[in-house]
Amino acid sequence: MARVLLISTYEQGHQPLGIAAPAAALIAAGHDVSAFDLAVESVGSDRLLAAADEADLIGISTPMHTAARLGIRIARQLIGMSDKIVFYGLAANSLHDLGLGRAISGDTDLQLVRLAGGDDASNVPLFDRELRAVPLRSILPPLDQYARYRDVSGVSHFAGYVEATRGCAHRCTHCPLTPIYAGRLRLNGAETVLADIDQQVAAGAEHITFGDPDFLNAPELAMDLVRETAARHPGITFDATIKVEHLIEHQELLPEVAELGVTFITSAFESVDDHLLEILDKGHSAADLDLVLQLTKRAGIALRATWLPFTPWTAPAHFLDLLRFIETRELVDVTPPVQLGLRLLVPSDSPLVEPMREMGSLVSYDSDGLTWNWRHEDARMDELQAEIAGLAERQASFSRIKDAACRRLEAEPWPDVAAPHVHRPGLTEDWFC
Repeated sequence: MARVLLISTYEQGHQPLGIAAPAAALIAAGHDVSAFDLAVESVGSDRLLAAADEADLIGISTPMHTAARLGIRIARQLIGMSDKIVFYGLAANSLHDLGLGRAISGDTDLQLVRLAGGDDASNVPLFDRELRAVPLRSILPPLDQYARYRDVSGVSHFAGYVEATRGCAHRCTHCPLTPIYAGRLRLNGAETVLADIDQQVAAGAEHITFGDPDFLNAPELAMDLVRETAARHPGITFDATIKVEHLIEHQELLPEVAELGVTFITSAFESVDDHLLEILDKGHSAADLDLVLQLTKRAGIALRATWLPFTPWTAPAHFLDLLRFIETRELVDVTPPVQLGLRLLVPSDSPLVEPMREMGSLVSYDSDGLTWNWRHEDARMDELQAEIAGLAERQASFSRIKDAACRRLEAEPWPDVAAPHVHRPGLTEDWFC
């Protein structure tokens, strides 16, 4: 039996599945597991060091870029323990050469079990088709420590989080899943997901986030889960992330999912520039965005679009077009300021590295930041991104951001578009990568 310490630094405001899922697998295999979620737990350095010193294996969960950067800081505090540290998760691929520990990606739960049993780690992502055990949530802080769901009336509810699948069937070039999963999709099993929902409802959850990269990658499974959960727990609500192309392809499902309790959908619009959408291999056009807004509105589902406003391919006119789109489609209230200052992340294994190298936009690789530094051919765009990022930190208004863009890009300001301020359902913490 190995003593395993699992550490999560950040998982988008919800209970970390990156601890709960591997903990279930490790305990089922006979290992002893303890855990810290540093996003909500105050853990002093002495306590962290003591727990790490007692462990035979230290797993640092890195499901995304922010978590990986924070994980590096934790690993550097654990001096002399790199031989028993393993980074695991989607963003671990960028951590192989830092000398801070091993790194595994792909389907990592069973890899952690093998490591705890004394086997070696693989340097390449591994995948399996085994169904997953029900995540062990009793090892985590309670739901009241995490982001909540705020309904259309502004009332807050405890929120749970599940994932029906692993990986993604698509290969968007800027997505961190593409270098790892390369179009692979694995199902976690309906009974496992339903049991996980049941235990979170028993703990007080009145809303469930389906955190899959795309909930309609497996539409039959998705609908079975929503139907069964709604039957088991009348009045429960849901949200999910769904691609533009899937919302159009499966538009006939939208009225039913709304009736079953899906109150909002997050969708990666990314840009209103067709050329950039092709580079990102998004599978949709700018014209599709209006169609999706119409389809979701007709079904009674709020849509929360996400954007990628700054890339080497984004021309000044395209950024201004994006602002006009957000304003004229009444999306200002559901567009957090941080979204308007996002800059393309380019990990070492990104499919965009070579195209960016060929166009001369790459500058240097930041091993601590885990991304390639790049510059736009129009220096005003880099200056504007830095300014908007600063404004976003201060929660500046959309109008102020628009004014900054017009000034930097020497564009004629346009009058603010009058729109009603309507509260739309959502979570109390805005996600970021």
